[in-house]
Amino acid sequence: MIVFCGACALLAYPACKDIDWPVALADPALFFDSLTDPGWIAHAAGILGLWIALWWCYFAVGWGLLGATIGKWIFGIRIVDHRGRSPIGLSRAFLRLAAYSVSSVSLGMGHLLIALRHDRRALHDVLAGTWVVRKRVKSEK
Repeated sequence: MIVFCGACALLAYPACKDIDWPVALADPALFFDSLTDPGWIAHAAGILGLWIALWWCYFAVGWGLLGATIGKWIFGIRIVDHRGRSPIGLSRAFLRLAAYSVSSVSLGMGHLLIALRHDRRALHDVLAGTWVVRKRVKSEK
């Protein structure tokens, strides 16, 4: 998430640098008026679109093509499909991400299933047919 948040901060920087922060903090009404400027709204909407695309690409590429996001990879965790294959492919990664969004938007209730299910799967894993597993270390013979 550090990598993702850093990229998002770089995307948001152009919109934030145009704000006169001392004036905005001194007069909040003037600040909110500046936020209704059509040029600023278009710029912010473009940044939001890029952020959403970056979010989807980060997780879809990580899960679908690499088997894990950067953080999961560092900690030896992988996403596998119902047959134990990793990476899970882009279509299943997009399905998992759509279901992940549902798990998150429902105030995290989909994530709560991890504590309630015997197989420790969240709603998005159940819907996408995936499991989160630790990578097995190959033993030397």
